[in-house]
Order: sequence, then structure tokens, then C-alpha cells
Amino acid sequence: MKTIQRLKIAGLIPLGLATAVSLLFGIGEMAGGDWSGVGHLIPAAIIIGLMWLGWKRPLWAGIPLLILGVVAAFYFTNEIRSPQDWLPPFLIFITPLLLSGSLFLGAAWVSWRQP
Repeated sequence: MKTIQRLKIAGLIPLGLATAVSLLFGIGEMAGGDWSGVGHLIPAAIIIGLMWLGWKRPLWAGIPLLILGVVAAFYFTNEIRSPQDWLPPFLIFITPLLLSGSLFLGAAWVSWRQP
């Protein structure tokens, strides 16, 4: 049981960091008078929802996280040609999605394997 909780906590950490960055951008832009910062709050809300789902049902959060990460990775690497344009979002947002999705799926697998 401790292994499952550790995997879930480890899965929450990268998502929490990505959410913090998104909230920082959104709140910072809105505080500066640019209301387009609301666009950063939408992904933050989705990630927070997936974090909650990952704690309750790791399998049902791990699958969408991996799918979102793979789709976003293909978008950033195929649509945006220069690495200096796609590398920061890849490291800030896509890597946490893939890492957390893998950790949540690992927690689901460990809970499935335990009697």
C-alpha cells in the first residue's frame, strides 16, 4: 500500500509544478492588465482535475495524461520547427504529463498486482 501512495505522490509532483507555472503565467498576465492570461488558467484547471482523478483513480488519470502528452509532443515537434521554440513548452508542460501519466499507470499496475 505504501508503494502505491508513493507512486501517486510522485505523480502529483510534476503536475503540481506544471500547474504552478501555468498559474504564474496566467495571474501575472492578468495582473499586468492582459486578460489573455485567462487562457493559461484553462490548462491549469484541467491538470488540477486530472491530479484529483489521479489520486482517486490512477488508471483513469494515467491514460489521458499519456494521451495528452503524446498529442502535445507531436504538435510541438511537428508544427513548430525550431527547437528553441518547442523545447521550453516540451520541458515545462509535456514532460510532466508523460512522467505523471507513467507514474499513475505504475500505481494502478502495482495495486492490480497486489492481492
